[in-house]
Amino acid sequence: MFIFNLNKSSLPTYQWLWHAILLSSLMLATSVSSAVTPVKANFILGMDVQGQRLNLYRDCKEGSVTCDNMLLVAPDLGRLLQTKMLGKREHKSPYTVKLYPAKTKHSLCKDGITPCGFQGYSFKGEDVNGFIDQVNNEIYIESNRTKHSATFSYRENSTYLPLVSQAGLIDRLYQNSDKELNRNYLLTRRDIIKFYGQSSANDFKENQRKWVVERSQDCGADAKHLPRNQAEKVCFIQKNNEQMESYFLWID
Repeated sequence: MFIFNLNKSSLPTYQWLWHAILLSSLMLATSVSSAVTPVKANFILGMDVQGQRLNLYRDCKEGSVTCDNMLLVAPDLGRLLQTKMLGKREHKSPYTVKLYPAKTKHSLCKDGITPCGFQGYSFKGEDVNGFIDQVNNEIYIESNRTKHSATFSYRENSTYLPLVSQAGLIDRLYQNSDKELNRNYLLTRRDIIKFYGQSSANDFKENQRKWVVERSQDCGADAKHLPRNQAEKVCFIQKNNEQMESYFLWID
């Protein structure tokens, strides 16, 4: 901890300015260093919401009952809320990744001070506030500007899919997912031809074409149905996994 006791009148102007800049830099460094770093070591919860991934990170001492030093990393939740209000996804621009400071939320004991029952996690951003309810697997989002609100169900996912930093890892995960999807599609189509004939295989192909369009609408994509940013790549990975699971239904 640094303690400064400067008397402005005792210093030349340029020295005072230099010390003021130094003090500001140190204060900024302190505030930045206390922020949660969104890396796998701090990852505690992954949430899949309508094809979008939300990651929750924590950086508090092990065994702490409460934690105010948390971070929710997610595609623009204001955009997600707007999509819910409109009943469809807007196509003007892709989702951007945003950071939302978060903390644990507990009920209080009879003394009104001591935290008792764990309730979930609250988070706050420039345009939205919200609450993550782990009991019901729901996330509540409220707009600070319009006061519109909505509750989304999420599926908890322990697989780590980063949304910020580690761009190379996301690229590799997406490329592997894309290759696996194509491989599974071709193998499934071959089996459909073998057991059910060409007509069923054509239906399967048309179903896949429609799914590609729907994936672009849900996740966002360019004119060639390719993802444009990390959030869209993560969404593609999740959609691809769901689609590969559905291939078994065509054989059964």
